[in-house]
Amino acid sequence: MNTRYWLLAVCLLLLVAFAHTPAAEVAQAQDPATDVWVTTQDFSSLRRGPGRAFDRITVVPPTTTLPAIGRTADTQWIQVEYEGQMGWIASLLLVWTGDVINLPVDGVNPEPFIRRAAALAVTIRDTPYYESFTTMLPGYELGLIPGGTTLELTGRVGERGYLRVQARYGDALVWIGTQNLYVVDGNLFRLLDLSYLFTYGRLFLALQDSHARTLSSYRQISDVWQRISIGDQVACAPVPPRLSRRLVDTDVTREPTFEAAVLALDSAIEAINSAISAFEDACAPGFVLTREYVDVQLATLAEAERFLIFAGSLIEPLRSRNPLN
Repeated sequence: MNTRYWLLAVCLLLLVAFAHTPAAEVAQAQDPATDVWVTTQDFSSLRRGPGRAFDRITVVPPTTTLPAIGRTADTQWIQVEYEGQMGWIASLLLVWTGDVINLPVDGVNPEPFIRRAAALAVTIRDTPYYESFTTMLPGYELGLIPGGTTLELTGRVGERGYLRVQARYGDALVWIGTQNLYVVDGNLFRLLDLSYLFTYGRLFLALQDSHARTLSSYRQISDVWQRISIGDQVACAPVPPRLSRRLVDTDVTREPTFEAAVLALDSAIEAINSAISAFEDACAPGFVLTREYVDVQLATLAEAERFLIFAGSLIEPLRSRNPLN
């Protein structure tokens, strides 16, 4: 009899525990698998909603790979799962694998937030729509969107001319051509460019971003050493952050046309990081700063500038060769 009552008590406790499971945890267990994975490139804030105004849940360490479950319309924020919690990370801190463009817009069970579409457009005629931008061919239409329909645009392919764009139609994400659209609000070029799905496009976007960040860091540290050279007082904090490029070596191997630009950028980054390290050394207690030491840093930064100019001169021609344009 004691055994029977004990088993009954255990069952009642399990039922009570299940009944008090938070709704968020139940919903999380039912989140759809998306086959999209993101990896953090730095210490990354996991926030309750898609924006810096939302509370920080925790900080995710670099090189952490997480399942992605949603995105904002402009893909500036990605919703992920981390240690049993759902949250949002800024996409500029992430690299990813899988078809990010097809993640649920606004995410899964999101915190309430005020959203603004990246771009809104109206169809100017009955417009065929497709399942994918790769199937936008005669005979592959899923149907027609009536003329005069307002659509939220959520992705694109290309950077010029008539683009192929992703739109939210009903409960689905579909693909249409911009020749059938009139943009009434927002900017097409704030939308995620699917170039990241292809080696060439992914390399171009990463190279363009790395060049811009390297140029910004060069200006910061160059200003520091120029001021030191004329005798100005310079604060030792904050120190400009060291650089690293966000290019995957295997991608560079597949696209040899990028090699010269990548080598030039690497040389610029190496020179800038050297000047940053020299500034940290100069700020150490007891360090004796000499004219010769300053001149060496100015020469190093002049070399970095030459490499940056050369890398920049190679980037624009690479844009024109992008097969998705």
